[in-house]
Amino acid sequence: MAELNTEERLAQAQQVLDPVVPYLMGESPLPGDRPRAEAFLANAPSLYGHQLPFEQILASMDIGVSAIQADPCFGGGYAWVAGCLYRIGFEDTDIYHEEALANALLWARLAVKIDPACRECWEALGEVYCFQRNFAEAEKAMGEVYRRWGDGDTYARLAFLFFRLQGDQEQAINWGALAWQQEWDTARLIQTLFALGQLYRDSGRTRQAANAYRVLCEHDHNSMWGHHFWAQCEFAEGNLQEASEINLKAIQLGGGHVMREFQETLKRAVGRAKLIGTKTRTVPPPPPAPTDGGATPGTVQSGNSSASRKITTKPGGNSSVSKRATPKSPVVPAPPPAAVVPAPPPISRVGAPPPPAGKVVAAPPPAASSKVQSTPPMRKGATTDSEDPPVKKQTRPLMRKPPK
Repeated sequence: MAELNTEERLAQAQQVLDPVVPYLMGESPLPGDRPRAEAFLANAPSLYGHQLPFEQILASMDIGVSAIQADPCFGGGYAWVAGCLYRIGFEDTDIYHEEALANALLWARLAVKIDPACRECWEALGEVYCFQRNFAEAEKAMGEVYRRWGDGDTYARLAFLFFRLQGDQEQAINWGALAWQQEWDTARLIQTLFALGQLYRDSGRTRQAANAYRVLCEHDHNSMWGHHFWAQCEFAEGNLQEASEINLKAIQLGGGHVMREFQETLKRAVGRAKLIGTKTRTVPPPPPAPTDGGATPGTVQSGNSSASRKITTKPGGNSSVSKRATPKSPVVPAPPPAAVVPAPPPISRVGAPPPPAGKVVAAPPPAASSKVQSTPPMRKGATTDSEDPPVKKQTRPLMRKPPK
């Protein structure tokens, strides 16, 4: 089945919108069941994501129409329809088809007219103006949001989009970081982190970009591109082993040729690091030695990215500093080294003195046996002076007289 173009998709969306088109033509709406209308949108599929399927957008639009039918005075339903319409014309990141944006603008204006107290209506109107690059009208919508609700999450999201599309990276990063802190919806947070991570990468802040992609992947474990971009940032930071493990996760999630080729690059880098005997997780080199009155050339950054200042040094040898971070002050010499305290003498252990050489220590007597053995009686003829056995006295045999 051939893929539909934007005009054909908008024609199908018009059929879904037919029941509520009379309100766009000027019919006055009557109040309805507001809690029921809000419940419809609370259970609708999310509109936040990269290049949503057309079927999902149509399903969300149908729920928005149901919310309008439940309460025609609820501006959230009209704002929801406007968000669905311009997403139908998706062409690239932050780029949408002109006809889709024109249709969405009609419903966003109607939402603000019917329910000006609904912040979603002003947000939808500001988004459409930003994507049309009509920044003057977008700024007016942002001003209305600020006047009614202050610089909360809605204003932070609009300001992030406003400055991002204008190309003001510093302002966009500041408002993107604020939107990250104040965001409570997971789907919107993922989209904010994706755009913020790309801005960090474009400005060379790979460590901040890696942190943004890490949080993104913690909320969306199946984000293939989130893992891949996270791995690229870790590779740029020199963390080869971490980058290899993260990119392997992206491949397991369905990564194609680009991610597999990057994995081979990581394997070669890890192999070279092992061959030369370096760690796969590198440490940044120490700053160069002071060359100008104790000042160290390099980059000085504060905690706020927008307030960071760069101090550069020309390679010719004569340092040229535009503005020093601190005023000049006399160099204070280092304190003298502390005196070396000698170690205490070893502790002599006191032991029992050895016995004198002339004294003989007798062995203890054997234990007395309980059974007393009696000495056998001496045999007749034996003497006690000799230990030899007694010699038996030889006697001549008696001669018997012969019989007479």
